Amino acid sequence: MPLGGHTPIHPRWSQHHRPVAIGTQTGRCRITRRTGSTGTLDDNLVWHPGTTRITIYAGTCHIAPPAPVTYTTPGERRTGTTDYQVAIAWDAPEILDGDDVEVLDAEDPELVGRHLRVTGPLGDGGTQQWERLLTCVQDTTSRER
Repeated sequence: MPLGGHTPIHPRWSQHHRPVAIGTQTGRCRITRRTGSTGTLDDNLVWHPGTTRITIYAGTCHIAPPAPVTYTTPGERRTGTTDYQVAIAWDAPEILDGDDVEVLDAEDPELVGRHLRVTGPLGDGGTQQWERLLTCVQDTTSRER
């Protein structure tokens, strides 16, 4: 129990600790969002998503190691997804479900060039915020984004 008139956490706690979180963001990524046309059907009635994109964020990031691949079998085709946790700057613009994270630079060369789909923020940031955490998924079956 804090003493009267005192708080256990300094009011500038987040600002003090942000450099530590930013220091762990050793990769670079670009987050884009589809705009305009939602897509088209070709002559074989195959859906192709729209390709017009705008950049929402470009900067440092930290990508946490993936969880094991999750497999499902809808119909006759086995599909797999891998979940990632991506940390970006705390004051980055709002990132929405469905946005695309492209890994531009990473210590692990296998990550470079990968595209991850944002499935949501990881928590709401709370009262203290050092970085913005996103949950992302990589579809290991489909190569079309």
